[in-house]
This record gives sequence, structure tokens and C-alpha cells, in this order.
Amino acid sequence: MERILAIGAGGGIGAIARYAVAVCAEKMTPVNFPLGTLMANLLGCLLIGFFWSYFERNHISHEFRLFLFTGFLGGFTTFSTYARETEQFFKAGEPLHAISYLLLSNILGIAMVALGFIVCHRIIR
Repeated sequence: MERILAIGAGGGIGAIARYAVAVCAEKMTPVNFPLGTLMANLLGCLLIGFFWSYFERNHISHEFRLFLFTGFLGGFTTFSTYARETEQFFKAGEPLHAISYLLLSNILGIAMVALGFIVCHRIIR
């Protein structure tokens, strides 16, 4: 139960933080560009890289790891996890896996968004 609460608490805080970043970014730019999402994703990548590296050398409890990585960064952005996993493939000497994951995630991710729009428009008119 502690693990579920850790993930839930982290996810809630991460989602609120992402919203705050989006609101601030919206005020900063008059251009129709998802700056808030980009900022959250890039900041999430920076944070997951930083904390993953830090906690490889310094022990933290499994519950705090779940709170931070699965909860907070998962609620803030899932892009950070995707970026870390891609980097881990490169680090492990598996560039083909890294490039395949990168291409599949981006191409299929965009395709699934488009498919979601199409399905929604066909179901809800």
C-alpha cells in the first residue's frame, strides 16, 4: 500500500507541476506552439537524467524511487522515461535498439494520436 500511495502522491504533485509550467510558458509566448509541453518534457528529461545518475551512487528507498520516478516524473512527463530508456540502449552498446525505439516511439506515437482523433470524430459527431 505504501508503494501505491508513493506513486499517487508523486503523480499528483508532478501533474500539478506540469500544469504550472504550462501556465507560465503560455504567458511567456504569444506564438501558437506547445512551449509548456516542450519545457515540461525537456525539464523532465533533465531531472530523470540527473536523479537517475545521482541515485545510482546514493541509496534511496524503493518507495522514494517510485514516488520520484514513477510518480512525480511520470505525472510531470513520460517523455523523460522514454529519453532515459533510449539513452540506456546507447549506453549499453545497443544503438540499433535505441534508434528503433526512438523512431517507433515518435512515428507510432504521432500515428496513434492521429488515429485517436479519427476514431473520436467517427464515434462522436
